[in-house]
Amino acid sequence: MAKAPVVAIVGRPNVGKSSLLNALVGKRISIVQDMPGVTRDRVSYFFPVDGKFVELIDTGGYGYEDEEGLTNHIKHQIELAMGSAKLVLFVLDATEGITAVDQEIAKLLRKQGIKVIVLANKADGPKRDPHVAEFARLGFGNPIGISAMNDRNLDQVVAAIKANLDLKGAPTDLPPPQMQIAIVGKRNAGKSTFVNAIARLYDDDPQRVIVSEVPGTTRDSVDVRFEKDGNALVVIDTAGVRKKRRMVGSDIEFYSFHRAERSIRRADVVLFLIDASDPVSEPDKKLARYISEQYKPVILVINKWDKARDAFLKQHEGEEEKFRDSDAMEEYGTYLDAELGFVDYAPVAFTTAKEGKNIQAVLDLAQNLYKQANERVGTGRLNAAIEQVVQEKPPSSNKRSAPKVYYATQVGVAPPTIVLFVNRPESFDNNYMRYVTNRFRELLPYPEVPLKLEVRARSRAEEAGEKPTRQRTDQMVKPVKPRPRKGR
Repeated sequence: MAKAPVVAIVGRPNVGKSSLLNALVGKRISIVQDMPGVTRDRVSYFFPVDGKFVELIDTGGYGYEDEEGLTNHIKHQIELAMGSAKLVLFVLDATEGITAVDQEIAKLLRKQGIKVIVLANKADGPKRDPHVAEFARLGFGNPIGISAMNDRNLDQVVAAIKANLDLKGAPTDLPPPQMQIAIVGKRNAGKSTFVNAIARLYDDDPQRVIVSEVPGTTRDSVDVRFEKDGNALVVIDTAGVRKKRRMVGSDIEFYSFHRAERSIRRADVVLFLIDASDPVSEPDKKLARYISEQYKPVILVINKWDKARDAFLKQHEGEEEKFRDSDAMEEYGTYLDAELGFVDYAPVAFTTAKEGKNIQAVLDLAQNLYKQANERVGTGRLNAAIEQVVQEKPPSSNKRSAPKVYYATQVGVAPPTIVLFVNRPESFDNNYMRYVTNRFRELLPYPEVPLKLEVRARSRAEEAGEKPTRQRTDQMVKPVKPRPRKGR
């Protein structure tokens, strides 16, 4: 696919860059908060202009002194956005006039020779327009007075982009991604490092997102689009999850947490990064449970495996000659079964994202899970499977009437959803349905993805061929372990 030209949105903190991105695209892409330093990474969105796509990139506030020591990281991300841009939307505050930082940004833009459109934001009405003319002193032509919050003059912004950008080679079509992959985990598990490893491998961008030892570096959910084997994929970097009680009093952490949950919901596959050098924690367990409740295919990515492997060697000092990496993986897999039993259907991958080890294999595995989750099984095969399961172990019954399964049918994919039509739904309790789920994993092509099973009553009228008055009992059953865990 042709590469979309980049339009970078830059400016000092709190001038409304993120609000502008959200207003232009009509979605809440960037977190907006009335405080400086919220945006740190490059947040991008593909935006149509005159039938062609451009990549809009929101950036952090230039000149912001980050109290957590990330100032240079943020500045570098802004410079990377400028370096790749064909056009810059230079956002200023119409209520404050030109500041020293604005002049510094203007000097940098002139030095780089980039085309610039000056936007004086917070010009909420015509009364502000006389103040907008002041920004022409920066030397980038006539400024446009806008209000991102009130959608004022945004049509002029789009027209200016069209007039100042060469769209001849821009793509006219943006194929939807084959798969969206959310990368989640607690703080400092290596999520951003993992994203950068992917970007380095497929897009030659080794610093796509900020990586730092500072906990909570990533605040927003950042979509990174790339191509693999001719297919467009999107990985979503998310903020690190922590204990909810520690988020009290921090609006940014609250929004970041809910953005992470939303990223899980919109993902096709989740990569759940676990720091192998730390014990599985309460946030890890809550996150795994949420992934399970959303019925999302998930890979347990055991990151920083090199550190855990060294720790395993120390525990077996004197037995180095007998040591095998697979032994350590098997031991760690047993530990995961005990800690995260409710996602024990999930495959495990061992990586060292910092060195780019096993990254491609994880993405291959994600594509395999996506295929499993979207597999549709024929009614004949499905009914043969349920017949075998019931013969091996029938549901509990009393002397009055034996429980029966009339037939099964698949009604959906992603997750694979199977309905059993029975005579007595109450006989098919959770324990029995877990057994059915377990056996279905072995008999059907769903060994490593969550299954959703429902039980519905089949009435006597329906059996007689009459139009039924249907009683419905749905039992949403969480997956159970199909076989011993294997590392990859």
